[in-house]
Amino acid sequence: MIGKSILNYEIVSLIGEGGMGSVFLAKHSQVERVVAIKSLLPQFMSNNEIKQRFKNEASTLARLQHANIVGLFDYFEDETGMYLIMEFVEGMALDEFIRDVTGPMPEERAVPIINGILEAFSYAHQQNIIHRDIKPANIIITKDDKVKILDFGIARLLGDSNHNLTKTGTQMGTVYYMSPEQVQGKKVDIRSDIYSLGVTFYQMLTGVNPYSGLTTEYEVYSKIVKEDLAPPQEIYPGIPLYLSTILKKALEKNPEDRFQSCEEFLAAIKSKVKVESKPIVNSVASKQETIKQRQIPIQSNNLSNGAATAGLVLGIIGLVFSFIPYASFVGIVLCFLAIIFGSKGISNIQKNEELTFSKGKSNAGLTMGIIGLIISIIVSILLIFNLNYKDSDGDGFIDSKDKCPTIKGVYLYDGCPIPDSDLDGILDDSDKCVNENGPKENNGCPWPDSDGDGVFDDKDGCVSEYGTLENNGCPEYNYEEEYIEEPTTYKTVCPYCENTTYETQYNVTWNCGNCRKEFFSCNKYETGDYGIHMNWINDGTCDCSDCSDEN
Repeated sequence: MIGKSILNYEIVSLIGEGGMGSVFLAKHSQVERVVAIKSLLPQFMSNNEIKQRFKNEASTLARLQHANIVGLFDYFEDETGMYLIMEFVEGMALDEFIRDVTGPMPEERAVPIINGILEAFSYAHQQNIIHRDIKPANIIITKDDKVKILDFGIARLLGDSNHNLTKTGTQMGTVYYMSPEQVQGKKVDIRSDIYSLGVTFYQMLTGVNPYSGLTTEYEVYSKIVKEDLAPPQEIYPGIPLYLSTILKKALEKNPEDRFQSCEEFLAAIKSKVKVESKPIVNSVASKQETIKQRQIPIQSNNLSNGAATAGLVLGIIGLVFSFIPYASFVGIVLCFLAIIFGSKGISNIQKNEELTFSKGKSNAGLTMGIIGLIISIIVSILLIFNLNYKDSDGDGFIDSKDKCPTIKGVYLYDGCPIPDSDLDGILDDSDKCVNENGPKENNGCPWPDSDGDGVFDDKDGCVSEYGTLENNGCPEYNYEEEYIEEPTTYKTVCPYCENTTYETQYNVTWNCGNCRKEFFSCNKYETGDYGIHMNWINDGTCDCSDCSDEN
């Protein structure tokens, strides 16, 4: 078939095969429109009944113009085959979509999809067409979750005996999705499609076909006719209560007890209320509870889930405490309790469907408890680490080993600052005499008295000769007892501290033995003493009798 042309459409590739036909991808040779061409398998070209069903599908699709039903562009028949030229839809069959993409669908995704399916079949039913083979494999889901209905091969026009190719007692459809009346070969109407839609919706919400575990057709037939399906929450607990009651009504054994139209089915979903139904059979406990014959709001004011509320409150408080350093330990306890109560709230909901309204509280409490517990543990670990390894003064010594934790210190003194033991202003690490007060000029040691004359060396003009304080530590001579001719001396007075000495030279620079400052020795104009300030030299004024300071 690849490469064959049918009505200007060239077949490009095989898309899939079914029991009666194959589906090919084809492209128009002129306008490049891409289509799907369904052809009857060659071995059935001699079977008039099957050929009539194929034509019936073409006739049915030609009557249907809906956004959610695959469109028919043309029909062609010759001696080699029969062909439906249809809209090509990119997407996945619903059964593959459930198996490979979503698993059990959450309410927010399942409801828009089933609404699209119900709208399509509502339109088909208004055209008096019953599909009779509704199943996930005949429903395509596009990449943006739009719906396309396929395969109206065994669809039947209501009240049209000319197109009724089956007799009473004959089963048509896929067994897993058949209604009880289909299984029994009874006359079917649109309510049979509603049952099949119910099974499809059940599979969407739970992720499994309710009959897939059975091994023989007899077991499937028997269960369809005699046994109610297990409540969907037993398979997937997250299904809301109102959807569970809607499924129950759609899957009633007696057609009179089901939704009587797709519009009614659709309205029940959109209203989000529990619907009237016969007693629900619990397959586990075999217990029946009567649902009143009226619509009941989901939430009952007389019911409460204390565990859910407690979990939510504890979760909020615990989450707040988790961010407070010294309260994070309390946060751990509160968040742990929130997790316990949140889990208990969820357990209560699973045991009593009437508490479904508190599901949000339970989940919120459980989530905040888990988040708060993680944060509390992290904050507590950081707090313990900080207490054990804190260095308050930033000197590199943790407080637990720092003898002076609030004052920056050094390693040699266990984190304390270097002391000044003798209080002389020189720290002990630079003081050569840590126990004696001394000046910085002598490295913290007191000045010595080298000649033992009571005049410290810093003020002793004759450090190696015993002298008197009056003579700046120099010895005094008795000139009457000396017969040695003494050289001429000049009374030299320090202009800074007025320390007086007698020198044998003048017009020279001296260093005062008392104040350690330099001065120029010359005969001053004013007093005749020798000695002027250094800053008087070369100042433009004669300060010495011979003006030697200006020479």
